[in-house]
Amino acid sequence: MSQPLRNEYFGPYKLIRSMGSAHGASRFVVLCNRTDTNYTLYRFEHISNAKQRRTLFDTLLKMSVLNHSHLLKIQSVTYDDSGRLCVVTPYTGNHDGLVTLDDLLLVRDGKLGMIEAARALEHLLDAIRYAHLQQVVNGSIHQSNILVDRYGCLQVQFYGFDSLMESSEETAHKRMIQVADEIRSIVELGYTMMTGLTSRNDRIAPSRVIKKLDRNWDTWFDIGLDPLDGFESVEHAIQALPTNPNCDQWLTTKSIRVPQVHIGSMLRRFRTPVSSRSSRSSATRNR
Repeated sequence: MSQPLRNEYFGPYKLIRSMGSAHGASRFVVLCNRTDTNYTLYRFEHISNAKQRRTLFDTLLKMSVLNHSHLLKIQSVTYDDSGRLCVVTPYTGNHDGLVTLDDLLLVRDGKLGMIEAARALEHLLDAIRYAHLQQVVNGSIHQSNILVDRYGCLQVQFYGFDSLMESSEETAHKRMIQVADEIRSIVELGYTMMTGLTSRNDRIAPSRVIKKLDRNWDTWFDIGLDPLDGFESVEHAIQALPTNPNCDQWLTTKSIRVPQVHIGSMLRRFRTPVSSRSSRSSATRNR
């Protein structure tokens, strides 16, 4: 819940009200007295450790390079008079405050229209494809971290922040896992936006929930939510979207994946069912 503030400034920005916190920073709606425009201010607490301060500053600078319509744009990164790092971004909310995809789904009874959901998937996947080309990966994305502006446009808040803040060096294997988790999380969001249900092992095919839905959506979600395989890349997920007229060839063809995936698939094929093992054990004991 937002709380009004009194006569507190950060440069040309007057703090209007508090909007809780996000990513370890206090968040405020501010008004720029030069342009008479609202922005969002993220203010981190003072960090005494020089290395940690540098890591945070460098992370935010890397994020500020990202420039995509569906990634929240960082417009400035600087320190205030108290040595607290402050980040200014566009204000995406309305007169009541910021709106997340979580909030939107709550007022829409848990789901969006099919066309809205498909468009949201296209926007989010295009955003992460762009970020990956800039060598930035986020990992799993939650709907509470996706902002919705007054026009229904989705923007991922502080994309890449957590992964960039990690001090350990990134390896190819770690990046591969982060990319896979990220794509799968978007597919899970798409399933929820379209059906109003959560993706589980016993999930219902979307065509059974939505009348006259293109059956290619069933295949798309089957691939994207497969715990062992999944889409090979963001590009694969985008091209296979049923909104693409040429999706069929992307839904039916796959190139060779990393060996461990095929090993997992092979083990699953030859795995003995639990019931069979139990009956064998009982038969052995009865001899």
